[in-house]
Parts: sequence; C-alpha cells; structure tokens
Amino acid sequence: MKKGIKRRVVWSYLVLIIFSVALFEAIILFALRVYYVDGIKQTLRDQGRLFSSYYEQELINNELLNDPGKLLNQYRLSVSAEVQLIDVKGNIIADTHQNNKKSISDYEDVKSALSGGTGYLDTNAADGERILYVTQPLKRGSTVIGAIRFTTSMERLNHVFSKNMLILLSFGGIVILTAAIISFFLANTITKPISAITKAAEQMASGKFATRIKKENEDEIGKLADTLNYMAIQIEKHEQLKNEFIASVSHELRTPLTSIKGWAVTLNSMSEEDFFRDGLEIISTESDRLNQLLNDLLDFSSLSSGKLPLVFENVTLPPLLQQVIHQLTPRAQRQGIKLTGQIDEELEPILADQNRLKQVLMNLLDNAFKFTPYGGTIIVMLKSKGKEAIIKVIDSGRGISEEDLQLVKKKFYKGKSKGAGSGLGLAIVDEIIQAHRGKFLLSSRNGGGTTAEIRLPLQ
Repeated sequence: MKKGIKRRVVWSYLVLIIFSVALFEAIILFALRVYYVDGIKQTLRDQGRLFSSYYEQELINNELLNDPGKLLNQYRLSVSAEVQLIDVKGNIIADTHQNNKKSISDYEDVKSALSGGTGYLDTNAADGERILYVTQPLKRGSTVIGAIRFTTSMERLNHVFSKNMLILLSFGGIVILTAAIISFFLANTITKPISAITKAAEQMASGKFATRIKKENEDEIGKLADTLNYMAIQIEKHEQLKNEFIASVSHELRTPLTSIKGWAVTLNSMSEEDFFRDGLEIISTESDRLNQLLNDLLDFSSLSSGKLPLVFENVTLPPLLQQVIHQLTPRAQRQGIKLTGQIDEELEPILADQNRLKQVLMNLLDNAFKFTPYGGTIIVMLKSKGKEAIIKVIDSGRGISEEDLQLVKKKFYKGKSKGAGSGLGLAIVDEIIQAHRGKFLLSSRNGGGTTAEIRLPLQ
C-alpha cells in the first residue's frame, strides 16, 4: 500500500481497534483471573468454616489437641487440596500429606489466621509451580485455638485460564482482521473518489477541459467534484471564446495578407530599383511568415477545441517517412547537413491521419534544420517496440537547455535560441500525437543535440 490517505486511514482505524481490543481483552483476562482465584479462595474458605461447624462441639471441649489426626481423617473433604491443622503457636499437628515441616508460624497466611482473620498466600514453589494457601482460624467462642490450612496447586487453574486466554486472543485476532478488511474498504470509499478527482484534475490541467468528475456522494468530496466540474465548464467556455476569437481574427487577417503578398509580388516584378525590390521582397517574406503563423494558430485552435476532424485510415509508416526525407533532402544539401533514415521496412500499418502525421514530421524536421549547424547530422528512425511504433528525429544541433526543455511544448513558448519560431510548432505536434492516443517526448542537453520521440499504438 502506497503512502497516502488510504494508508493513514487504515492505520488510524487499526490502531484504534487494536488498542480497544487489547484493552478490552486485558480487562476481561484480569477479571477472569480474579474470578477464578476468588472462586478457589471462596471454596477453600467455605471448607474451613464447614470444618469448624462440623466439629463445633469438639472445639468447644478443646479436643483439637487431643487427637487432631482423627478429627482431620474423619472429616470428608470435598476439595482436592492438602489440609493441615495448626495449633495456636503455628505448629502442624495434623496433615493429610507427609510434610517434614513442623512449624509454619512465619507464613503470612498463618499469622493472619491465628490473629482471627482468614489468611491467603499465593506463591511459587521451588519447582516453579504456582501454589495457593488459604488458612481459616478455628475458634472456641471468640478465642482462636488453632487454624486449618488448605494448600492447592494453581496449575489446573492456569491451564483453564490459558485455554480461555487463547480463545479470547483468537477472537481478538478475528476482530482485528475483520476490522482491517473493513478499514481497507472504508478507506477506499474516501481514497477512490479522491484518486478519481486527482486524475480528472490532472487531465484538466493538461488542457482537457471536457473532463467531468462523477459525483459519488453528497459530502465534502462530492462538493469538491462539483466545484472542479464548475471550474472546468467556465474554463471551457473561455477557451471556446478564445478559439473562436483566434479563428475569426485569423480569417479576417488572411484576406489583407493575401492582398499584401499579391501586390508585393506584382510591384516587385515591375520595379527596377534595387532599394524598392529589396523592400518588396521583405514585405513578401514577412507576409508568408504571418500567413504561416495564422495557419498554425488556426490548426492549434481547432486541435485544442476538438473541431479539427482527423481522418483515420491504415497508414504504412515506412513510405511516409521515406517521402518526407526525400522531400527535405534538397534543403539538407543546401545547409550542408547529412539527412539519413534508419527505417524498419517490415513495420505493420497503423491507424492514423496521414496528412497530420506528415505535418508532425515536417515540424520536427524543420526544428532540427533550424538548430543543426553546417556539417551536422539528422537521423530519422522508425522501429517497433512491443505494441508501439516509435519514430525518432535525432539531430546533432546545439540542444535545448534543461530549463527550456520543460516548457518548449507549451503553446506560445519561445526559447532563448536565436532561431526560435512562433512557439506553436511543438504544441501542435503534441496535440496531434495526443489525438492519435500516442506520446510525444523530448530529450536534449546543451551542445549535445536533441531527440524528438513519437510513440504511436500499433493496431
């Protein structure tokens, strides 16, 4: 489980439940232990009282010291324990078991009994066995004339207690496991909507403002989904207005530009002065540049709004790349650049818009020619990897700085290089490739050339 809200929620539930179960079981086990021990103490204490009641007349006649062994053997004990009769000095005067000890007056339970109260002693024997002593005073009226002491092993109690403890621990483990599963599903009810919102927000941030978040519940997360959807709707409206404005302005500018270009060419052919011819040539060139910029603006606006229809058909990439290389070979020769292709001729056709793919290749190669010096190389590569067709345009140019590399695909971003264009070329490439469900990647370093990579899904 990755670090995040889900992990924190699950662990919050689990820690709370583990603590509650542990505390609850500790209280139950403690109470159970006290209940069992108190039960044994009560039983042995009652046996001492029954013994006193049974021999009440003998105790009144002070016959305890005359024949204590007979009194002990005549009494039918209902407990499994060693029983000792003790005189007022703490000496053992009768015992159901053989015992070498004669005086036990130093034991706390014996002292308590000879003082008139019931004495208890819970201790470990030499072999580690747990032993419980219960000593009940024997009285003649209000005078203590001796005591009866019961000694029993706690091993059976420990066995029963351990068995119950295992049952409780097993039950606690089941509760914790069930809680973990429930916590996981409860965490999912929080994290899944958040993950969906995060994914949708990332798509919105990348410019896909038509994305909408499905509202699951009427809670804070649902309110956040509504807010993001409202924001996307408003941005989409503004984007639509912007695209319509760009399209309108572009169309309006195209007519006067065509007139300027036409008159510049006409006047250039009629003029005989070099000064005027140079000026008209500049006007004609700048008209072409503005016209190209308007075309880029229209393409980008249409692609961004999804209004530019793409005609998908089976396209065989090797001939398309060969055609583009052949078309740009004269330019490469003029600029002193070596343009070569490394093309896998066996590549199967893909589903794509051939004209738009050609536009992408022309844009990428145009950039490569702009930034590759005389004597440099440009390689167009085509291969397949897994279920993707990979096209690479690799140049040995000046490269792109790390700072610019993060931004060059953004619209209207112009790098610091002298030959930077309108800032729309790579943005258009990125939009076209995304429309083909592909990926457009750039890698470069200053002075080390640039690699433009296109990954397109195979059929």
